[in-house]
Amino acid sequence: MTPAFCGSHGMRYKAMVEIRRLRRQLTNAVNAVDPECGVFVDPKMQPPSLLQIKLLREIALAGMGDHVARKLSTDEETKETKGAYKAEGLEDLVYIHPNSILFKHLPQYIVYQEIIETKKLYMRGVTAIEVDWLPRLLPHMCTLSKPLEEPAPSYHDNTGTVRCYMTSTFGRNSWPIPAVELEFPSGLEKYNYFAKYLLEGKVVSSLTQFVPHLLSTPSTMIKSWAKLQPKTQVFLQELVREHVDNRDKLLQVWQHNDKYLLSTYLQWLPKEKQADLINIWPPTRRKTDEK
Repeated sequence: MTPAFCGSHGMRYKAMVEIRRLRRQLTNAVNAVDPECGVFVDPKMQPPSLLQIKLLREIALAGMGDHVARKLSTDEETKETKGAYKAEGLEDLVYIHPNSILFKHLPQYIVYQEIIETKKLYMRGVTAIEVDWLPRLLPHMCTLSKPLEEPAPSYHDNTGTVRCYMTSTFGRNSWPIPAVELEFPSGLEKYNYFAKYLLEGKVVSSLTQFVPHLLSTPSTMIKSWAKLQPKTQVFLQELVREHVDNRDKLLQVWQHNDKYLLSTYLQWLPKEKQADLINIWPPTRRKTDEK
């Protein structure tokens, strides 16, 4: 790579040299942490896949949260401010640099590396981002609403967590962010929802067989009058005591105490079904472990 090649392709030679140096440094760091991965600096490396591009954009946002800018809406925009952005923490309007590949596309939200001042304030090193990434990657810069009733909270088997939708505002200018699905915020309500999904057999599939025989419906756990039933309060207290509001934590507790929640769950079953539950407890036990 030569200065002439970089100049003809709109790249800064010194920046490309620095990129090469950082690439070697990162490669050495990865190999030092995990020698078996065997990564190396490949001069013929293929362009990133769509997934890799998405991950790189997310990394840019996570590392430059204070450099987020939002394009003015149609209502905010005037003839003089066409194509303008409002940057987090800045009063003046900013614009994408004309040399940027995104200059003609004008994404709704972007992150930028630096701002230079000529006739206008121009952003350089611009990367397009998605608005729903903000509360997920920069929660400390967002003010989240309470969990929405619709869409209702749900259990996600791939993460073993309770999820919900929340709206939010971003930054000091309180930019409104549409509802985004996130992990349910910590608190008693999260424990109640986790108990509901555990009783429904969604957390541990082997408990599904007992659902038709439960003395109360699992949704009792999230009712406003749930505390009037002693067994719901006992269930809640047991989860809170061990800080169990997700599947990984539950499995961790069962490794140290295989009787955890047994007596609590038995209160939800008629006597003729209790022996069946005791026989499989903890419900993650394999058949080979029973022999």
